[in-house]
Amino acid sequence: MSAPGIVSAQSTIGARSGTGTHFHLMQLSVKSEEVSLQRFREETQTIRDCGDAREVGEALGADIRKNRWVPAWKIPKRVKAVLEEVETGQATGVFSNEPGIMRVIVICHRL
Repeated sequence: MSAPGIVSAQSTIGARSGTGTHFHLMQLSVKSEEVSLQRFREETQTIRDCGDAREVGEALGADIRKNRWVPAWKIPKRVKAVLEEVETGQATGVFSNEPGIMRVIVICHRL
């Protein structure tokens, strides 16, 4: 993902090779001044697949970023721990790593 503290798109070039778990991720980001925390949380909890994620993101006016085939070893430990608790097709809880921005990550695929 392109957000600070996640994994940049440039670092995933050729990431599909190698062993271990790989993730296809989608990140939705919104400005907290445009969408309330409650609405963002409620809407993103309805996500069951990446089609839902795109629809929810578009309805909320979110910045939608995809990052395909990220090897687990390139994901920061704190993020990987959260992803391990999330079912494929669902979103993480809301988090922020910069003021005024709320985010969730959706796991589209896990290989």
